[in-house]
Amino acid sequence: MTENYDIVKSDFNEIAELGSEPKWNHNNCYFSHLLQHIPTGTETCLDIGCGKGDLSALLSKRVGKVIAVDLADKMIEFARSNNAAENIEYICGNVLDMEYAPLSFDIIISTATAHHLPYDWLLEFAKDKLRPGGKLILLDLAKASSIMDYMVWGFAAFPNVIMNLIKNGKLRKDDPHTTEVWRRHGKHDRYMTLHQIRLVAAQHIPGAVVRRKLFWRYSLIWQKNS
Repeated sequence: MTENYDIVKSDFNEIAELGSEPKWNHNNCYFSHLLQHIPTGTETCLDIGCGKGDLSALLSKRVGKVIAVDLADKMIEFARSNNAAENIEYICGNVLDMEYAPLSFDIIISTATAHHLPYDWLLEFAKDKLRPGGKLILLDLAKASSIMDYMVWGFAAFPNVIMNLIKNGKLRKDDPHTTEVWRRHGKHDRYMTLHQIRLVAAQHIPGAVVRRKLFWRYSLIWQKNS
């Protein structure tokens, strides 16, 4: 199914108006794990789907230059106002329309955005634009298909409540309005299964490590050798 980026942009502009993200959510709880894959001295990082800039701000403390791209103009406005740094360049636009020279980046990272992009394109883009030794780091949502998926992601409902209580001080991270905004957006989302993701990754970037994460997500880590 072809993504309608006008709808995606509209959805995320509405999400941007919800304000700051909760202290703990299903994306930022993995940020420290993602950052562990970025070596000291990394020069240039592309953050695809940077959203409100929370991860971009963390990246700026470890990377010489962060290019942070998002389709939604209100997301970029929020990021520039709340997560600015001298070494972050926030760009509003569709990464599919942007041109970068081969071997431009040491890191390409994306959280909860890969399912909005043609997956084959994203992996080939990373293969072309990363420098030797560079890494592609993805955190995204996947569709349950195996018994293990249903077991792990079914069990996640319990620690989800506990972490919300501990980190956010409430049973649910979102108020009713926020929940409804995300629900409407979710109606447009389409996810691949972990099996499909591994098959595509093996075809385009052999050696990529795909791991199921507890809170309905997976990570993909791939290092370009040459």
